[in-house]
Amino acid sequence: MPHKGIKMKRSKIPNKERFHYCMPMEISEWEFYGIKSREPGMATAYSDSSYFKKRSRALIKKIKKRINDIVTNDEIFRLMLFRDLKILDREFRNVTPSNHNEIDIIGYFFYLVAHLLGWAHFEGKFFRIPIYYQTREQQEEDLRKSSNLKIQTGLYEVYKKRQLIKKLLSEGDSYPTVASIMGMTVANVKSLDKNEHIDYLYHSEFEGKV
Repeated sequence: MPHKGIKMKRSKIPNKERFHYCMPMEISEWEFYGIKSREPGMATAYSDSSYFKKRSRALIKKIKKRINDIVTNDEIFRLMLFRDLKILDREFRNVTPSNHNEIDIIGYFFYLVAHLLGWAHFEGKFFRIPIYYQTREQQEEDLRKSSNLKIQTGLYEVYKKRQLIKKLLSEGDSYPTVASIMGMTVANVKSLDKNEHIDYLYHSEFEGKV
């Protein structure tokens, strides 16, 4: 079963049919439900339009529940996202071998993403500022698991960035200057500078391994 790094080559199975072996859909299910709770090898099942429809609508339902749980102080935003999900659910419900509505689904997904990132009202400007927050425990677990995936946001990369930031600051550079050099925001530079536990996590995970 592919897991570490999730660096999978495109399947050799020809993707000429509209409904086909689809690893991205299987990966999405891993994110929503956890890889250990999903039966492996279900990418092939998406060759069946009915299965694709069923699983897509199940994911929409799960997204809706998550939105309902976390959007608790902006009723306009919550209702807007619910409307987006209702439209997407309608499109998935209408999926059939003869109804080619893929581009509509893609379009409505971009619409949902735009709203999640703060755009609204067809004006090309932001009406909300998304804020992502991690508890200390979530951050530590996220760093560990990201390092296992060997992605650029992993613990190894974060540690190296922190060391460079500390070096630049020790040489007299200001936070804004370091942020400009690193291509980061000032807030992220300050956060990495202050998060000393990253050093402990790095040494406990990589001591003698790199």
